[in-house]
Amino acid sequence: MHKKFSLFIALSMLLLVAVPAQAAPNMDTSIFYVEENEYVTMVMEKFPSNETYYVFMGEYGSYGMGGTLVSKLTTNDGGTFLATFPIPDDMDNEDRIAIRFQSASGKSVWWNWFYNDSGSYYSKYPYGTSDDDDDYDVDYNQLQNGFPTFNVVEVVRSSSITVTTVNFPADVRWAVYMKDGSMDDTNWYEVSGFNSEGSTQTMTLSIPADLRYKDKIAIKFYCMDYVLGTNDFITYNLVDNRDYP
Repeated sequence: MHKKFSLFIALSMLLLVAVPAQAAPNMDTSIFYVEENEYVTMVMEKFPSNETYYVFMGEYGSYGMGGTLVSKLTTNDGGTFLATFPIPDDMDNEDRIAIRFQSASGKSVWWNWFYNDSGSYYSKYPYGTSDDDDDYDVDYNQLQNGFPTFNVVEVVRSSSITVTTVNFPADVRWAVYMKDGSMDDTNWYEVSGFNSEGSTQTMTLSIPADLRYKDKIAIKFYCMDYVLGTNDFITYNLVDNRDYP
């Protein structure tokens, strides 16, 4: 299995240690199968029904905070299913990897970790026989290959951030916003707008005056058109406000 993507984007609200962990009663995850450096399949049990989650991977012990966004999914009616998540390139050859599930609503968060070692780990449903249970669906991921995202290629401290878009569809309107990267700040500043061309685009975004001396700056691209299979589609990043590279 080839990796579909490696997304270095994070929701700013996930990155503060002060965020309390909340979970639905009996909410749980178990490691089902791992293909080393490629993917992990997990059993997700008793998650809130019909809730959208962002899934992150990071260093062991980090609880996935500040990690790489690897998937986005919406739970089924029962809240219990199988899902497969690609292991990002920056986690290659790590012995253990943290995985984090953060609800888009911010109401619940769950984390776990797994050994980056090929093999089956969940004996209740032997690998390859889960179709016997209708509550489980190995292909439940809703983050498809070609997920629109963007990479930060240059930062001029207190002045500008240059980004390159990846997998943005053609002829779609986007609005670009920035805010203070701290969780308690919800004031977004609109800094740009553009039509995507269906190919890689590089753009330099000016940092608003009120954000020039913030340590971290959150950026979001908001889709203005209903073309990506979901309402209010947003892709995020969180950037250190220091000269880069």
